[in-house]
This record gives sequence, structure tokens and C-alpha cells, in this order.
Amino acid sequence: MQAPKGIFDMLLRQANHTLNATLPLCMLGTLLFLVFDLQAGGWLARISLLLYLLVQWPRQTRMAKGILLVVIAMSGVVVWRDAQPVPILLGALDRLCFFATFVSSLGLLRVSAMRSRLVREAGTTLIRQKPALRYPTLSLGTALFGVIINIGVLNLFGAMVLRSNTLKAAGGHEEIQAARERRMMLSILRGFALAPLVSPLGITMAVILANMPSLTWATLAPVALPTAGLFFLLGWWLDWQLRPGHLASRVPHTAPPSLTPLWQFTLLALAITLSVFAVSVTADLRLPVAVLVACPLSAILWMALQRRRLGGGTGLPRALTLLGRHSRLIFGANRGEIAVLGGSACLGALLTPLIDQPLLYELLQATHLQGAAMAVAAMLLVVTLAQVGLNPIVSVTLLASLLGDGVGADPRLLAVGLMCAWSLSMISSPFTASMLVLSQLIGRSPYRIAWRWNGLFFVLVVPMLALWMMLVAAIL
Repeated sequence: MQAPKGIFDMLLRQANHTLNATLPLCMLGTLLFLVFDLQAGGWLARISLLLYLLVQWPRQTRMAKGILLVVIAMSGVVVWRDAQPVPILLGALDRLCFFATFVSSLGLLRVSAMRSRLVREAGTTLIRQKPALRYPTLSLGTALFGVIINIGVLNLFGAMVLRSNTLKAAGGHEEIQAARERRMMLSILRGFALAPLVSPLGITMAVILANMPSLTWATLAPVALPTAGLFFLLGWWLDWQLRPGHLASRVPHTAPPSLTPLWQFTLLALAITLSVFAVSVTADLRLPVAVLVACPLSAILWMALQRRRLGGGTGLPRALTLLGRHSRLIFGANRGEIAVLGGSACLGALLTPLIDQPLLYELLQATHLQGAAMAVAAMLLVVTLAQVGLNPIVSVTLLASLLGDGVGADPRLLAVGLMCAWSLSMISSPFTASMLVLSQLIGRSPYRIAWRWNGLFFVLVVPMLALWMMLVAAIL
């Protein structure tokens, strides 16, 4: 009886190894399909991803399962309603494969970043700034780090704040310690919320460009970057206005840290970003597709340089070994993000052909929402839905797919409105991942952080962004 059992265990282990490779195979197939137009790559990606989702199903969150079930139901509707459903279904599945590969590519870059001594040193530099400079450095630093490590920046900086903001560092004053915690956590949160508006490598940009193909990052940047600037300046001004001035005389003096690690990391982030643009221009690829190529290569090179400095190897082989080892954890941990983001993109691709576009246009005309009013309405709708638990990934994806041709508004204006909505949802909804991460770190209610700590900023920033979009509409 031992022999059959041994054979069974061996087959089980082999099956697990095969299933662990499903997401890397999906990534490979997606790249072959998008970069080289190989149909076999497309089929490899589709089959591999379906196997991955099947295996990961028991570990998915309720929200992820709900979205995937809706995708299955909508696929049935497409088969029932459309005379030629296969191209629509394959297109929707390809959209899911793309976002699974996108998330995984950024995940590999995140592995290299989290193991980097430079990242830790640069983060420490930001945390140790003077009170007057802490908000701009932390906020902009979080946005910069967020380009590379996405939501991991909240765990990284949040943990640093907790370690550095001790009662001893506050001179024994609990009031100073509490004020520092609040100001630094809000700086980090608002800085992370800048990423959807400034990052060409982020999920938000990928969603917008995938659903609004007439747009590019170059066409969005002139509108999105000034919007991010206004968002940042308002936060900085409000932080200064609400500073506890009566505590200033009691704050212990500390020597300013060296800015060298921060400048080094800035140059590194710039190099990675430029590599994406270089791949896009050289290979004539859309920016989101270039991310799929450049980010894994950047992750490998970055890890290789780290290993070479540490010694004990040539760098590249050890880097590939480490990335392979950690990628299993990354690929498994990404299951929820892949299901929610990819499923939402899939839903958009399934819904769009079913919508009567002329009827939609007539309905929008009847609402008298045009130009800036349309963009503001879309922004407010996404933010409102976020307050009751609907992730902006879902609402932004669906609105961008339905209104992608700029129905009722200039596509650039509508895109920036949706990007603003994503940012606002991150700082105002107690149900977003960013809010939950900070809540768990500091042991505060997400409702307290979102509505009490950040409530005034939200009340001020919404009308400011609405007025700004009206101004942009007049200029465009």
C-alpha cells in the first residue's frame, strides 16, 4: 500500500508545482500575445488564468467572489443576447489576462523594493524631517514610493512612523506624540492618493487607458499633473493651518537627516519610469503594455544589483532565484486584486457591447450634463459608491468603459474626473484597502481616519476639484 500512496503524493506535489506556474504562464502568454501578436500566447494566457482563478477560488474574499460570479452571469447574458458572442467573450477574457499580468509585473517590482536597503534609508529620511517640512516630504515621498511599490508604501512608511514616533522622541509629551501620529499618517494617506493622478505605471492609469483608447499618458499629463498639484497644495496648507502651534516650544530639537538616500531613490524611480517610456517608444507599444515588459526586467536588474553589493554571488542568478522564491507568495497574495481589478475590466468589456450607445447618449442629453458637469457627476458618483463599500476599481472601470468615447464630455476631462474620484475614494471611504491598512497599523477606526481626521480636507477638496474641472473645460 505504500507504493500507491507514494505515487499519489508525488503526483499531488507535481500538480501543485504545475498550478503554481499558472500565473507566470499567463504572464508569458499575455506578453507573447500583446507584444508579438502570437495567438498561441493568447490561448496559453486564457487557459492558465482560468486554472489560476479556479485554484484560488476558496481563498478569495467575498467581494472578489461576487465580482467573478457577476462576470460568469454576464457572460451567459452575452451568449443569450449576441449573435456572435465568442469575440466578445474572448476580448473580455483577454482584458482579464492583461490586468492579471499588470498586477503581477508590479508585484515583482515590489519584491525588489521591499528587500532594498536604499528604500528603507530613504523612508527613514522622510520620517525624520522637521515638522514644517514633514508634510511636503512625506506626501511627495509617499507618491514617489507608491509609483514603485504601490500599496506596500503604506505598510512601509506606517511602520516607520510607529517606530520613530515614540514617547521618548516626543520629549515625554503624549500630546506631541498623538499630534505627530495624526499629521504623519494623513501626510502618507494623501500622498498615496496622489499616485492615481501622477503615476504612469499605476493601476488607475492602466484602467483609464485600457478603456479609453483615444487617450495616452502624454495627453492626460497636462491636465492630471496640475490637478495633483492643487490636491497636494491644499493638503499642505490645511496641515499648516491645523498645526498645534502651542506645542512648538516643547518639540525636542533633532539634527536634520542626510538627503542623499532620498535623492538616490528618486533617481532610481525616475530610471524605472523612463525605462517604461523607452520600451513604449522603441517597441511601439501602448504605455500599459510597456509596463508589462519593463517592470519585470527592472525588478530583475534591481535585485541583481542588490545581491552583487551583498556579495556571495554574481548577482543575476541569485536575483532570479530570490525573485522566483518570493514570486510564489506575491502571485498567491495577488489573487484578490486580480479578481477584483481584472473582473471589473472584464465586466466593462462584456457590458459595453450590450449597451445601446445612441440610447445612452440620448439619456445623457436629457440629464443636461455636459462637459465639466458630466465629469464632476462621474466623480461624485464614484466617491458616493465608495462610501457604501463599492471599490473605485469597479465603478471607475465600468464608467470609463461606458463613457470611453467621451459621451457628453471631452475624454481628457472625463478621465481626470475619474482619476480624481479614485483619489478621493482612497482618502474618504473607510472600506478602501489604503484606509484599512492604516487602520490596522495604528489601531484606529477607519471611520475615524476617513471622516474625522480627514473630513475637513475632503469637504474642501471636492468643490475645489469641481471648480478646477470647470476651468479646464473652458480651456480645452
